[in-house]
Amino acid sequence: MTKIAPMHPKVRKTLNGEIFARVRSDILAGHLSPGTRLRPAELAQEHSVSMSVVREALARLAEQELVDWVPLTGFRVAPLSLEDLTDLTDARLGIEVLTLRHAVQRGDVTWEGRVLAAHHTLERTQQFDPDDPDRFTEEWAEAHADFHNSLLEGCNSKRLIDIAAGLRDGAELYRRWSHALAHDSERDIPSEHRALLKAVLERDEAAAAQALESHIRHTTDVLLTHLQPEKV
Repeated sequence: MTKIAPMHPKVRKTLNGEIFARVRSDILAGHLSPGTRLRPAELAQEHSVSMSVVREALARLAEQELVDWVPLTGFRVAPLSLEDLTDLTDARLGIEVLTLRHAVQRGDVTWEGRVLAAHHTLERTQQFDPDDPDRFTEEWAEAHADFHNSLLEGCNSKRLIDIAAGLRDGAELYRRWSHALAHDSERDIPSEHRALLKAVLERDEAAAAQALESHIRHTTDVLLTHLQPEKV
């Protein structure tokens, strides 16, 4: 699905960048629901900017696949697709878990150090925005991606790493929406990461694969439960 580019601090220094960042944040936090129509005139009035500034921001969001352009209708927030979510989850379980198994088998001491360092950073990075508890901080999202990428690096297969990373990137919006929309506040994500780290460092291939599969499935199951009553 969507590949969300990191938000660089310098982006906010221009008016265009500020509006882009605000709308992007509202989408990631679920304040603008999946499929919501985005009317440039209303957004321009809400943020006290010109229509051209809003259109540029929406075009940039469309490049990240956070926003869709629908002919005769205009812009809308990317919709939640059960079919895409299920297909993406199946692909991740096949590729990402396999890649982790190879990493546990082949990774060296340098790889272990890299995983430990990435986890150390993740553990000490604030997870949620104190001003908006529905939204993961950008720093945490970056540290989270770095930890998962480091886990797979030990497999020593660039093709597998690249495919797995692409699938994880595609799941990023679903991952954020699983918290923002389904309000999965009871989930203990740090504990899931510690279980992954423990299994990997102990070279327990089966436990590592199980921990990763459970970690991936949780996001999907939460969103499926959230969407079921709406029959999306």
